[in-house]
Amino acid sequence: MAITLATLKQHVQHALGGSVASQLDETSIINEAGRYMFLSPWKFRERPPATLTFVSEQDYVLLPEDFGEVVAANMTDGLVRSFTFTTFQDLVQRRSTSTGVTNHYWIAISHPAASEEGSAQPAPRMELYPTPTSGDQITVAYRAKWKELSSDGDAALVPDYAESALVSAVRAFALGYEEEGLEMRLAEIENGALWIRLKEKDGLIQPDYGPIRGSALSQIQPSYQLPWNSTADPS
Repeated sequence: MAITLATLKQHVQHALGGSVASQLDETSIINEAGRYMFLSPWKFRERPPATLTFVSEQDYVLLPEDFGEVVAANMTDGLVRSFTFTTFQDLVQRRSTSTGVTNHYWIAISHPAASEEGSAQPAPRMELYPTPTSGDQITVAYRAKWKELSSDGDAALVPDYAESALVSAVRAFALGYEEEGLEMRLAEIENGALWIRLKEKDGLIQPDYGPIRGSALSQIQPSYQLPWNSTADPS
């Protein structure tokens, strides 16, 4: 059974021997601990690939709302469409000039600010150049960020074997804010048995990742398309 916000609140109270100080909030402490735990690239954070469709005349495409980090990406029509991740400096420079390229994109990830104070931050997005003129698609595999908990019945999106590590982080945050020494407590749990065993378990989820890469052949850039497009049959 998934661990809920109500259960994690009980752990906060148990760790402190009572309720948190009036200046603090149990739910905020728990979500901070969850976000901290999700800073690590756990295998269980990886989500199935999502296919994103470019909108004609729109120079960006929204990423999934739970997006944390890119694991892999490829143009869905990878034979004749391609892309390169780049810096914002390079992207801005390309947008201010015309290269005449239509079948290759340059992409940088941005995090738009909330439209008004107190509102939720919009989903991250891929900034594109050139601006699409058709509904090209890109397939993105990614790690999910921590899903914020708000109601007592909300369940933390971690597998059962990671729940003990989450509880330890929640208790460390609660004690760290109440009694100081947060960083020392986090260092202690990260070097403790729960987190070490979680790393081992997380690493065993997939038994094999294929042959070792890094040879001369693997240096070939897979992000560039074949040097031709489809043509109509001769009449």
